[in-house]
Amino acid sequence: MALTALDRAERLFSAARHAELISLLEPQVPVYRESARFYFLLGASCLRTGDVGGAGTYLKRAESLSPLDTDVLLALSALELRRGDSKRAVDGYLRVLELKPGDRMAEKGLALIRTEGSPEGLAELASSGRIMKLYPGSRGMRPIVLKAIAALAVIAALSLAGFASWRIIQGLSSSRAPRPEVAAVSLSKAERDSPVTTSGSFRYALTEDQVLASFEKAKRHFQDYRDNAALIEINRILGSNASDQVKEKASTLKNFVGKPDFRTIRDDPSYAEAARDPRLYDGCSVAWKGMAANVESRGGSTRFDFLVGYHDKNRLEGIAKAQMPDLSVPVDRPLELLARLRTSDGSIFLEASAIHELGTTER
Repeated sequence: MALTALDRAERLFSAARHAELISLLEPQVPVYRESARFYFLLGASCLRTGDVGGAGTYLKRAESLSPLDTDVLLALSALELRRGDSKRAVDGYLRVLELKPGDRMAEKGLALIRTEGSPEGLAELASSGRIMKLYPGSRGMRPIVLKAIAALAVIAALSLAGFASWRIIQGLSSSRAPRPEVAAVSLSKAERDSPVTTSGSFRYALTEDQVLASFEKAKRHFQDYRDNAALIEINRILGSNASDQVKEKASTLKNFVGKPDFRTIRDDPSYAEAARDPRLYDGCSVAWKGMAANVESRGGSTRFDFLVGYHDKNRLEGIAKAQMPDLSVPVDRPLELLARLRTSDGSIFLEASAIHELGTTER
């Protein structure tokens, strides 16, 4: 028997092919206008692809058709968290627990709200992409996740045995699992047909083809785990004459930027590149060598001037303000600083996360 559109959508949802699901179901609204499951799948997929407005519309319709559906209520609670409304999210999760005591996703949502329910915490949940753990479709482990876990297990085993080395880790990282959540963020036909606007102010004037090319390049770079290169393309879009809809999708992609790591950082810009256009590199990770000066600790953090390139005392590339958790920062010693680039009044600011002192052979 031939599969219905809803049957095919269920398979696409299980395979995390959310953009395809949306393209398949949206034309079917007249056929399935009384199906709560239809609107749940559409709303959940919109949530996964970053279309918050569409997710709200479809999930509210699903709730009106089936107000006791816990899948719908969980999706709406995650949506409220994405919007920063922790009170509505709590109400939703509590409602799920009334209907289904012990629901693990509801309990996980409430636990996150207890520990990170401040406005700043919720913003970090969204910006880091960790909030996606609460999105529909994340309960089971897809084969791709299992492969990633297996790869990590191999690395851990090698480390415990004492055989792990940078070369081993680097070789395994080159074949890391794809990122289906990135592939799921795509532009609709309407967004591709009108990707630019002529109103407003912007730093970068891009053609329609350039906007679309930057968007696709960002996705390709993410799949290659070149997060810095992807972020540069995203920043270019966000600072350009791209349409609001395209910028919203680009902002969703920005959530997938990983944490800085000395071992895996790629495409890190030089100080000269970042200084020419700081906003283009905002959020990029760098591992710069230099020295610290004017170190002071206050308010639980350490602030200092980082003399970029001055680790050998031969050449000063520039001076950047830096801040990191309240740790001891050596002065007049060659250092390597791991940090995210931020912009402050159009200048470079380093949001440091790790630092290590260079040996004499690295001077």
